[in-house]
Amino acid sequence: MKVLFILMILALAFQVFPVALGMNYRELKVKIFSFSFILILGQLLMFQAGYLLGEKFLYLVESFKGTVIFIGFALIGFRLIMESFRVRKGERTYVLEHPGTVALASFAQAIDTFLAGMLFTLFSIANRLLLIVLFLSVTAVIFIGVLMKPDKTAGALSSLLFLLGGIVMLFTALFFGFFV
Repeated sequence: MKVLFILMILALAFQVFPVALGMNYRELKVKIFSFSFILILGQLLMFQAGYLLGEKFLYLVESFKGTVIFIGFALIGFRLIMESFRVRKGERTYVLEHPGTVALASFAQAIDTFLAGMLFTLFSIANRLLLIVLFLSVTAVIFIGVLMKPDKTAGALSSLLFLLGGIVMLFTALFFGFFV
Protein backbone atom coordinates (compact mmCIF):
# COMPACT_ATOMS: atom_id res chain seq x y z
CA MET A 1 0.00 0.00 0.00
CA LYS A 2 2.84 2.40 0.80
CA VAL A 3 4.33 1.72 -2.63
CA LEU A 4 1.11 3.00 -4.18
CA PHE A 5 1.30 6.16 -2.06
CA ILE A 6 4.90 6.71 -3.17
CA LEU A 7 3.87 6.28 -6.83
CA MET A 8 1.11 8.84 -6.33
CA ILE A 9 3.52 11.34 -4.78
CA LEU A 10 5.97 10.74 -7.62
CA ALA A 11 3.18 11.38 -10.13
CA LEU A 12 2.48 14.68 -8.39
CA ALA A 13 6.17 15.58 -8.55
CA PHE A 14 6.13 15.24 -12.35
CA GLN A 15 4.19 18.52 -12.49
CA VAL A 16 7.31 20.60 -11.87
CA PHE A 17 9.16 19.16 -14.86
CA PRO A 18 7.95 21.72 -17.45
CA VAL A 19 8.82 24.54 -15.08
CA ALA A 20 12.26 23.05 -14.44
CA LEU A 21 12.85 22.83 -18.19
CA GLY A 22 12.50 26.61 -18.34
CA MET A 23 15.31 27.02 -15.82
CA ASN A 24 18.33 26.76 -18.08
CA TYR A 25 21.30 26.26 -15.77
CA ARG A 26 23.71 27.56 -18.40
CA GLU A 27 22.08 31.00 -18.26
CA LEU A 28 20.81 31.11 -14.66
CA LYS A 29 23.78 29.72 -12.76
CA VAL A 30 23.38 32.01 -9.77
CA LYS A 31 19.58 31.95 -9.57
CA ILE A 32 19.09 28.24 -10.14
CA PHE A 33 19.18 27.31 -6.44
CA SER A 34 16.75 30.01 -5.39
CA PHE A 35 14.39 29.15 -8.26
CA SER A 36 14.55 25.45 -7.37
CA PHE A 37 13.90 26.28 -3.72
CA ILE A 38 10.82 28.28 -4.70
CA LEU A 39 9.50 25.37 -6.78
CA ILE A 40 10.05 22.87 -3.98
CA LEU A 41 8.57 25.19 -1.38
CA GLY A 42 5.47 25.80 -3.52
CA GLN A 43 4.79 22.07 -3.83
CA LEU A 44 5.37 21.41 -0.13
CA LEU A 45 3.29 24.36 1.06
CA MET A 46 0.35 23.49 -1.16
CA PHE A 47 0.47 19.85 -0.06
CA GLN A 48 0.62 20.85 3.61
CA ALA A 49 -2.20 23.38 3.20
CA GLY A 50 -4.35 20.72 1.58
CA TYR A 51 -3.49 18.23 4.29
CA LEU A 52 -4.40 20.68 7.04
CA LEU A 53 -7.69 21.58 5.37
CA GLY A 54 -8.44 17.91 4.87
CA GLU A 55 -7.86 17.21 8.56
CA LYS A 56 -10.18 20.07 9.43
CA PHE A 57 -13.10 19.30 7.10
CA LEU A 58 -12.95 15.83 5.56
CA TYR A 59 -14.34 14.15 8.65
CA LEU A 60 -17.68 15.19 7.17
CA VAL A 61 -17.35 12.68 4.32
CA GLU A 62 -16.48 9.58 6.37
CA SER A 63 -19.66 7.79 5.33
CA PHE A 64 -18.86 8.03 1.59
CA LYS A 65 -15.09 8.18 1.75
CA GLY A 66 -14.54 5.79 -1.19
CA THR A 67 -16.59 7.97 -3.53
CA VAL A 68 -14.69 11.12 -2.54
CA ILE A 69 -11.35 9.36 -3.01
CA PHE A 70 -12.41 8.03 -6.40
CA ILE A 71 -13.70 11.38 -7.68
CA GLY A 72 -10.75 13.37 -6.28
CA PHE A 73 -7.97 11.20 -7.65
CA ALA A 74 -9.83 10.67 -10.94
CA LEU A 75 -10.04 14.45 -11.36
CA ILE A 76 -6.32 14.77 -10.71
CA GLY A 77 -5.62 11.97 -13.18
CA PHE A 78 -7.80 13.47 -15.91
CA ARG A 79 -6.23 16.89 -15.39
CA LEU A 80 -2.71 15.46 -15.68
CA ILE A 81 -3.66 13.60 -18.86
CA MET A 82 -5.22 16.73 -20.38
CA GLU A 83 -2.17 18.79 -19.40
CA SER A 84 0.09 16.28 -21.15
CA PHE A 85 -1.30 17.43 -24.50
CA ARG A 86 -0.64 21.07 -23.66
CA VAL A 87 2.87 20.24 -22.51
CA ARG A 88 3.49 18.36 -25.76
CA LYS A 89 2.51 21.46 -27.74
CA GLY A 90 4.90 23.55 -25.65
CA GLU A 91 2.18 25.61 -23.95
CA ARG A 92 3.28 24.67 -20.43
CA THR A 93 7.01 25.26 -20.66
CA TYR A 94 7.96 28.45 -18.89
CA VAL A 95 10.76 30.91 -19.48
CA LEU A 96 11.82 32.02 -16.02
CA GLU A 97 13.84 35.11 -15.22
CA HIS A 98 12.36 36.56 -12.02
CA PRO A 99 11.51 34.90 -8.69
CA GLY A 100 7.91 36.12 -8.93
CA THR A 101 7.42 34.26 -12.19
CA VAL A 102 8.85 31.11 -10.64
CA ALA A 103 6.58 31.42 -7.58
CA LEU A 104 3.50 31.90 -9.75
CA ALA A 105 4.40 28.91 -11.93
CA SER A 106 5.11 26.83 -8.84
CA PHE A 107 1.75 27.51 -7.23
CA ALA A 108 -0.08 27.03 -10.54
CA GLN A 109 1.50 23.60 -10.92
CA ALA A 110 0.75 22.71 -7.28
CA ILE A 111 -3.05 22.85 -7.47
CA ASP A 112 -3.27 19.08 -7.94
CA THR A 113 -0.87 18.63 -5.04
CA PHE A 114 -3.23 20.69 -2.87
CA LEU A 115 -6.18 18.44 -3.73
CA ALA A 116 -4.10 15.31 -3.20
CA GLY A 117 -2.99 16.64 0.19
CA MET A 118 -6.63 16.95 1.18
CA LEU A 119 -7.40 13.43 0.00
CA PHE A 120 -4.40 11.88 1.76
CA THR A 121 -6.00 12.77 5.10
CA LEU A 122 -8.56 10.05 4.42
CA PHE A 123 -5.80 7.42 4.73
CA SER A 124 -3.91 6.51 7.86
CA ILE A 125 -0.42 7.46 6.73
CA ALA A 126 1.98 9.86 8.40
CA ASN A 127 2.07 13.38 6.98
CA ARG A 128 5.81 13.66 7.63
CA LEU A 129 6.53 10.60 5.47
CA LEU A 130 4.46 12.03 2.63
CA LEU A 131 6.27 15.37 2.85
CA ILE A 132 9.69 13.71 2.81
CA VAL A 133 8.82 11.62 -0.23
CA LEU A 134 7.35 14.68 -1.97
CA PHE A 135 10.45 16.73 -1.19
CA LEU A 136 12.82 14.06 -2.51
CA SER A 137 10.82 13.35 -5.66
CA VAL A 138 10.28 17.03 -6.52
CA THR A 139 13.99 17.69 -5.96
CA ALA A 140 14.94 14.81 -8.25
CA VAL A 141 12.52 15.89 -10.99
CA ILE A 142 13.77 19.49 -10.81
CA PHE A 143 17.38 18.32 -10.98
CA ILE A 144 16.67 16.22 -14.09
CA GLY A 145 14.62 19.01 -15.69
CA VAL A 146 17.28 21.65 -15.08
CA LEU A 147 20.01 19.50 -16.60
CA MET A 148 18.03 18.82 -19.78
CA LYS A 149 18.11 21.15 -22.73
CA PRO A 150 14.59 22.48 -23.50
CA ASP A 151 14.04 20.98 -26.95
CA LYS A 152 11.47 18.70 -28.57
CA THR A 153 12.81 15.60 -26.82
CA ALA A 154 12.47 17.24 -23.42
CA GLY A 155 8.94 18.36 -24.30
CA ALA A 156 8.03 14.82 -25.31
CA LEU A 157 9.52 13.44 -22.09
CA SER A 158 7.63 16.02 -20.06
CA SER A 159 4.40 15.10 -21.83
CA LEU A 160 5.08 11.41 -21.22
CA LEU A 161 5.68 12.04 -17.52
CA PHE A 162 2.39 13.93 -17.25
CA LEU A 163 0.61 11.11 -19.07
CA LEU A 164 2.16 8.47 -16.79
CA GLY A 165 1.25 10.53 -13.75
CA GLY A 166 -2.34 10.77 -14.93
CA ILE A 167 -2.53 7.03 -15.52
CA VAL A 168 -1.13 6.36 -12.04
CA MET A 169 -3.73 8.68 -10.53
CA LEU A 170 -6.58 7.06 -12.47
CA PHE A 171 -5.39 3.60 -11.43
CA THR A 172 -5.23 4.62 -7.78
CA ALA A 173 -8.65 6.26 -8.03
CA LEU A 174 -10.11 2.99 -9.27
CA PHE A 175 -8.18 0.93 -6.74
CA PHE A 176 -9.02 3.00 -3.67
CA GLY A 177 -12.51 3.86 -4.85
CA PHE A 178 -13.69 0.33 -5.52
CA PHE A 179 -11.36 -2.20 -3.96
CA VAL A 180 -10.38 -0.73 -0.59
